Amino acid sequence: MAKTESKVSKFAACILYVVNFIIMVVCCITFSFGLWIIISPVTLSTILDATGSNTLKALVQDMLTLQVGIAVSLVSVLLFFVCFMGFYGAVTGSAFLLFMYAALVLLFLLLECAFLHYFSTNLIEKGLQDDGQWTHAMRLIFKCCEHNTTVAEVKNPPWSCCGPDFYPDNCTSTAIYKKDCNSSITSWLDNFELPIYLLLAVIHVVLSSCSLLRRSCYASRSHS
Repeated sequence: MAKTESKVSKFAACILYVVNFIIMVVCCITFSFGLWIIISPVTLSTILDATGSNTLKALVQDMLTLQVGIAVSLVSVLLFFVCFMGFYGAVTGSAFLLFMYAALVLLFLLLECAFLHYFSTNLIEKGLQDDGQWTHAMRLIFKCCEHNTTVAEVKNPPWSCCGPDFYPDNCTSTAIYKKDCNSSITSWLDNFELPIYLLLAVIHVVLSSCSLLRRSCYASRSHS
């Protein structure tokens, strides 16, 4: 029985090592990007121009602000410490760290599902409401425009209704996307919203279960 528990515990630890290490690396890269936005947005803008990607330039240029840089940095730091908690807890077998990590992973699951439900419900009920970066990204992803049915009333369509090549203000009614955004997004959500919920649930429950399993195995060994 002890050997079985040891193998299960090691397998759970391996999952925690790999997943949390990968996320920590991503967090470090994202944190560096956030600091870059804060310290030198002009340099980053120049590099984006040099890539030659119209989509990157169109979507990211307006996001190089101090507020975005601070938000990206803070979120990266938060996720890094949560993942470090799981990684280090799996290494040392700390009951406190493993329990806190499992609880935080489940909390993140609830928050992510709540945000996903809120945004998907808003998109279905209200559609795309403004011309922020999120709206531009949605139009480019689905190659759609919510103004296409009333194009005669739109004198200056948003650039994202025509594509990244028309950034920032070269979009015309003749080049506008033909698909309607509201119907396209609603159809996509009908097909993929449930699988996304299930995928989020599986990932978070597996990580939380591995953490609790690692904790229980260490606890049983310490009492034996």
